[in-house]
Amino acid sequence: MKKLFLIAASLFAAVSFSACSDDNDSDASIVGTWMITHSEGWVIYSDGSRDDFNDDYPNDIDSYYWTYSFDDNGACVEKSYTDHATDDDHPTYFTYTISGKTLTLKESNGAFQYVFEIQSLTSQSLILFEKGEKDDGEKFEYTYTYKKI
Repeated sequence: MKKLFLIAASLFAAVSFSACSDDNDSDASIVGTWMITHSEGWVIYSDGSRDDFNDDYPNDIDSYYWTYSFDDNGACVEKSYTDHATDDDHPTYFTYTISGKTLTLKESNGAFQYVFEIQSLTSQSLILFEKGEKDDGEKFEYTYTYKKI
């Protein structure tokens, strides 16, 4: 009887911990349109100076924000918005892939590639992390929070 109780308690604990260890919904999908709501991080420039930021969107200056619209065929469109223009006249087109927790966006013209870690994906929230170093020695870490619209 004790052994059965310990097995049941162990199973309950394992299920409880595994259910809490993942911030992702099992039915969550990146497909849809995501609007930036917050960004934070830092940049260390090649001269050693550092900038930290912690910004909410739309911002207070001109209501600036951006969206990513992902389809289920591996295409993504980025659009920027301000209170001066309801839609960006020059959207950026990407292809995207997801491997594990890595989201890779490749600009259609081949100019840029962005690699993000998906820190959290639920049916209503997406948190992406980006870390890197540019050719000029600039280092950065950014965390972006999006809501599904």
